[in-house]
Amino acid sequence: MSLDSQLPPPPGQPAYPTQPPAPQQGTSGLAIAGFIFAFIISPLGFVLSLIAIAKTGAGKAKGRGLAIAGTIISILGMIGWALVITLVFAVSNSKVLDAGCTDGKDAIIKSSTTVNATTVQTTIDELTAAANKSKHDDVKAATLALADDYKALLKAIQTGDAPADLQTKINADAAKFDSLCTINTGN
Repeated sequence: MSLDSQLPPPPGQPAYPTQPPAPQQGTSGLAIAGFIFAFIISPLGFVLSLIAIAKTGAGKAKGRGLAIAGTIISILGMIGWALVITLVFAVSNSKVLDAGCTDGKDAIIKSSTTVNATTVQTTIDELTAAANKSKHDDVKAATLALADDYKALLKAIQTGDAPADLQTKINADAAKFDSLCTINTGN
């Protein structure tokens, strides 16, 4: 043993040698990536954030809170996308947006202000065209039924002789058309 090791330490220095300070741990790169991808690509953000949660436990790397936030945001993002996809699918298959419905309603609304032979013939033509554009067979049938009702109305206007049940038939066919072409019914 040397003499220097037996002497007391100089003033201002510790009596015993100390360990070098532990290196500062930075925030987990996985936690940061998981948080960022939670906003961009939710499933990837979810996976990265879950891995980061496991790697940022007690005494490990920093960033556990960021990883938890990334997990929550990813879950909310995936739920949001699932709802959007479901809504888009529902709307794209909806009868409400069927050309038979949209064009048929337009034809009926345009003819409702003035009823004469010309407007009724135009309505018949537009209802027939709308039926031909329809993607759904039941909408096509309902639109053609209305066109037939308007043909009977045109004949009544031209001859002055209306069938007794014409108004009842028009109302019944219009109700069927409305049930198919209105939100939350008939779809």
